[in-house]
Amino acid sequence: MDKTSVELFIRFTGMRAVHLTVRRGAVILGAVDFSFDKNFDTLLIATVDKILKQTRISPMSLKCVRISGKVDKNSSAYKIAQTLANALKAL
Repeated sequence: MDKTSVELFIRFTGMRAVHLTVRRGAVILGAVDFSFDKNFDTLLIATVDKILKQTRISPMSLKCVRISGKVDKNSSAYKIAQTLANALKAL
């Protein structure tokens, strides 16, 4: 990615914990941690929306969405994050 590209990182830090980071090149524009129990889909979308508003980044500016961390690729949480990533990439 070039230095002007905006990237969203979704990192699962535990069984029910996520760290979101918005970066432009090596510069971190915003970050937030959250835990979830139920309704992960709603919480993930709301939190991504919140961090993008705080950093004044349009979802259409995202060039890359990466998912990593301690998550089973067959889990519902991973599939929800992957679906959000695909939706953001399609904008």
